[in-house]
Amino acid sequence: MGKKKNKNKVSGAVKTAAKTDKKLANKLKKELANLGEEDIAKVIAEIEREEAKRAAASDKTLPGPPSSRAYASLTPHPTSNELIMFGGEFHNGQKTEVYNELLFYNPANGSWRLVKAPGAPPPRSAHQTIATSANKGELWVFGGEFTSPTETQFYHYKDLWCFSLTEKKWEKVVAPNGPSPRSGHRMVLLGRKLFVFGGYCDDGRECRYFDDLYTFCLDTRQWEKLSPSGRGPCARSACVMLPIGNDSLIVDGGFSRIREGRTERTQNHMDMFKLSRKGDAWSWRALAGSKSSLAGRAAAVNVHSNRGYVFGGICDFIENEEELTGVMSDELSMLDLDKCRWHAVTLRTETAPASLDNAQPAAQETEISEPEESAQTKEAVTVVTDEVFTMKLGGAVAAAAVQQPAAPAAQPMRGGPGARMSAMLAVQRSVLYVYGGVLEKDDKQFYLGDMYSLDLHKLNEWRTLIEQPPLPDWLGSDIEEYSTSGSESETDDSEGSDEG
Repeated sequence: MGKKKNKNKVSGAVKTAAKTDKKLANKLKKELANLGEEDIAKVIAEIEREEAKRAAASDKTLPGPPSSRAYASLTPHPTSNELIMFGGEFHNGQKTEVYNELLFYNPANGSWRLVKAPGAPPPRSAHQTIATSANKGELWVFGGEFTSPTETQFYHYKDLWCFSLTEKKWEKVVAPNGPSPRSGHRMVLLGRKLFVFGGYCDDGRECRYFDDLYTFCLDTRQWEKLSPSGRGPCARSACVMLPIGNDSLIVDGGFSRIREGRTERTQNHMDMFKLSRKGDAWSWRALAGSKSSLAGRAAAVNVHSNRGYVFGGICDFIENEEELTGVMSDELSMLDLDKCRWHAVTLRTETAPASLDNAQPAAQETEISEPEESAQTKEAVTVVTDEVFTMKLGGAVAAAAVQQPAAPAAQPMRGGPGARMSAMLAVQRSVLYVYGGVLEKDDKQFYLGDMYSLDLHKLNEWRTLIEQPPLPDWLGSDIEEYSTSGSESETDDSEGSDEG
């Protein structure tokens, strides 16, 4: 008679993995003890407990604008002429601070209010928010990440929160079968459902990108994982995702990294896809020839009158086999959601006519020319090698081929927000608002605190709402090429960053 199998027996591979995890955990505890920093999971749990103890909401007007930040959310209020800012982070080269501030901006008088409500979420950045007018106004928040002050620990969230704009009260919505922890994802509202796509998660040992698609029904409060037919976008973060009506959406561009042993390949995606519904079935469709002019750089985006607007971002240019340069943008572009085409937005004050006879009658939206290539364009890879490791820096070569029409022969006049990445962008009552972001200067990253507005009907000139204060001292060393702050953020937001 043969031996009975022990159903509880654990394989050698599982034991080895458990031992490895235990050793890494003990090593991290020692490192944190040396830094005087607590375990990040304990810190977050304690913050959530303290927020739950708050008895009543407080609402006070701030004496000035909020602090400089990036990777926050800026959302148009669904029932009044206000903007809602939540979360974000600030980094000075030595220390990172992550916020859970809930701020309301009134464009009529330029005032900011700080609302502290019971049961608020822990601090986070690179999350996503949606505001709806249902139940007299709600703000929904999903995911994001928390970074420890020394940037030695990163925590990705998978929680969903709802803030009642009338009752001024937070609710943590517990529902099974939702997305895994992530940041740098995208979320839009179609009808009464939240759609969540992509993002990434970095646990310090492995960085994973996602191509999954989930919906959350605001009525039944249930998550559902969708499996649309057709070829959809590959795993990525910091893409542009925009709703079209109540039954379709667009996904454009994005960023990802793929590690192969000691080699890492980075990829700036240049494709565009449309998700559509027929009956109860969803399907993906690749849009040939619709490559974004913004390929290689991610930026903030919002929707107005079936148009999406994108400002700023960063695009990487390979100088040689050992050097990669990130060039930041101060451009405003528009995506026509009917034709799925990008247009460069030119304001009438951006060009001073040489004479009155040549004056431009109005602002222009010039379609960006596309290279004559198929949607399956292969991505070029450059190998950068030093004595320690090899990194493949990828991205479709078509990005360099995308050319914009020649500007009129006139003296350029610049105004409005300067070049940046990870800016917060929102449209409220036909006015576009830009707040903060990150400026790379002399191999340093400066977090911004300025704010601007642009009337999308007139498209005449940017208004400066908050002047940028003097840049603070950079307390760290020069940023490393393709370093991330745990959030591979808005290139998702920076060279190789994923927050978005």
